[in-house]
Amino acid sequence: MKLELLDVYNIRARLSASIILLAPIAITVFICFDEIHNIASSAVFIGLFLAFTNYIPILLRRVYGSKQYSVNYAVEFLMPSDTTINSTSKLRYYEKLAELDSSFGLFLHPNDSPEFRNCCESAVAYLKTRTREDHLVQEENINYGFCRNLLRSKYIGILICISMCCLIAVYSLLAYESISEIPTGHYFAFSTNLVMILFWCIGVTQQALENTAKTYAKTLLAAIDGVNA
Repeated sequence: MKLELLDVYNIRARLSASIILLAPIAITVFICFDEIHNIASSAVFIGLFLAFTNYIPILLRRVYGSKQYSVNYAVEFLMPSDTTINSTSKLRYYEKLAELDSSFGLFLHPNDSPEFRNCCESAVAYLKTRTREDHLVQEENINYGFCRNLLRSKYIGILICISMCCLIAVYSLLAYESISEIPTGHYFAFSTNLVMILFWCIGVTQQALENTAKTYAKTLLAAIDGVNA
């Protein structure tokens, strides 16, 4: 793998979500199975773990394809009928976009027609390519991508946590003669998986994704003023 591919977006939006997804497996294995504690086996396991964190985004993309998890709010906010952005700022955005590219001439005569929406979609795609170096835009894009990848992984994450809880419970009951002999680490691993289930159920929601998507859209549109023709 080329190191330059590990940019901030890949690390924070993709790999971080994959690590959260697979963390219950690592925690369960290292705490509950003493056989993994030697240096050689630990190195192999960590290597496999890191390899899978790279593969998870590819797998999710293959499973879900181009499924949209939220509205393209940047397009919606540019539409004349939307009141999220005040009218004065929106008119300034229209004028700036018309100056940036001749194909955006429709912004001089805003309306709610399908043609104008297509023009808004084209303008948003244009802005994304022209704001790659804008720190604020990229920060919000990372937050949005992170939440989107977590939401894609939600049900798989819950399934992994439940599986690890069952594995810990079964292994502990079979490996030890009484409950009092079960090591504290097993209880910790079991509790950690329960907490992770709560995280997936309560912390990873469609509403959280919508909030980050709206913030990203507003930041992207606000960056119009800094784009030069």
